[in-house]
Amino acid sequence: MLPAMAMPTLRLRGEPPACPFCGAALLRPKRRTQSDSLLPGGRCACGACFVVDPTGRNGGDALLEALADACGGDRARSSFLQPGRDYQELIENYDTQLHRWIKGFRGYRRGMARLYLVKLTPAPSAGSPGSRPPPA
Repeated sequence: MLPAMAMPTLRLRGEPPACPFCGAALLRPKRRTQSDSLLPGGRCACGACFVVDPTGRNGGDALLEALADACGGDRARSSFLQPGRDYQELIENYDTQLHRWIKGFRGYRRGMARLYLVKLTPAPSAGSPGSRPPPA
């Protein structure tokens, strides 16, 4: 008789989620009252917004909702934003019960929630040296 094989566990001990932009601890996601969405989320003190996809299967919707929250609910504006230029993002596996990152996995895993965190990049001010044409 063969020995029983140990089943791999998906839930690894993680660390409490922290904002990658300012380092502050992220509060547990809750229902977002400014939206009619069912996906929970929240906001960091630095202005970053996050949305949790509890199934891990609605990533596009979760990212669009996080961007709309970052734009103050303006979905039209959020649809024209480009990653790297207009906003920074972090997508991480997340344990909704323990409120912890799940490290060690990349990509989709069945039944694993994902946290989508975005922060808008500040627009260059009109007085910055790079925004004016060179003198003639």
